[in-house]
This record gives sequence, structure tokens and C-alpha cells, in this order.
Amino acid sequence: MSTALELIRAIEANGGRMRVENDYLVIAPEDAAKPILDDLRRHKAEIIDLLRNRSISPAATLMDEGWEIWLQERCVYRDRWWFGTGALYRDLTGWCAARGKPSPESWQAFVSELRTEGFQTTSDGLVYGLILKVDLEAYERFQTVSDRAKVAVPMGRTGKRAGRWRNV
Repeated sequence: MSTALELIRAIEANGGRMRVENDYLVIAPEDAAKPILDDLRRHKAEIIDLLRNRSISPAATLMDEGWEIWLQERCVYRDRWWFGTGALYRDLTGWCAARGKPSPESWQAFVSELRTEGFQTTSDGLVYGLILKVDLEAYERFQTVSDRAKVAVPMGRTGKRAGRWRNV
């Protein structure tokens, strides 16, 4: 593995995202590159070449037509939330099929696209910050029902249970 590729992977592992703009290497957030900034400067040309070649590879062009639309229609970003990439992949393939658009060839290609877009993923199939809207709505409905169930009301004032409380 080349040094440039190792540097790219190190930045992505730190939650950073790299892109090339007008022959400049842009890294967001900047904190992801601080530990290896000198190495990045030494291998800048090679990194830029790798990023340009990666951006035109087949894996990166899988969802050019509908990727952003699907993200806007079906997903939300929630900081500090982890969500399953399998559920996202199934939703995307169903969405693409309903609209006659090409879908990713495999789950691995989808996860690769998530990484290319700057999302942090884990080896056990989770993505940081991206969640389906329907699942977020279901979670919020569950929380609302749970909060109502925690209201305590007094039980009757007769017999042995006088003065005790029960949850509704």
C-alpha cells in the first residue's frame, strides 16, 4: 500500500473527508489532518492523483443520478447516532427500483459510496449520523408513548393499598 493511500485512510479514519478543488487538497474538518500534516505536504501530488482517480472509478459513480435526492427524501442527519448500513441499502435499492434508477451493485459498493461521501462507517455495518426518517419518526413516537406511561396517579384510598401509587 502506498504512503499516500495510507494517509487518505488515516484521515478518513479520523472522521475527515478529502477532496480536490482547483489543484488544492481540501480536508474537512481540518482537525482530522493535524497529526499527519507534514506527511500530507510531502505526498500532496500523489494524494491528489489518487483522489482524482478514485472519483472517476465505477464505485464512485454508482449513484450519481439519485444519491442526493434519496438522501434528502428518505434520510436525516443526527449527530451521535449510529444506524445500520443494511437498512439504508435496502431502502435505497427499493427507492431506486420504484423510480427506475440504477442502484448499487452490492452492499459493499454502497458502504464504499458512504465513505466516499464522507460518512464514517464501522466494520460491523454501522454508519455515523445518517438515519432513515421513518425510523427516527418511529423512535420519537415510542418516546412520546413511554413518557405518557410514566405519569403516576394515586390508587384508591381503601384497604391495604391506601397511599400507594401506580403508573398509567
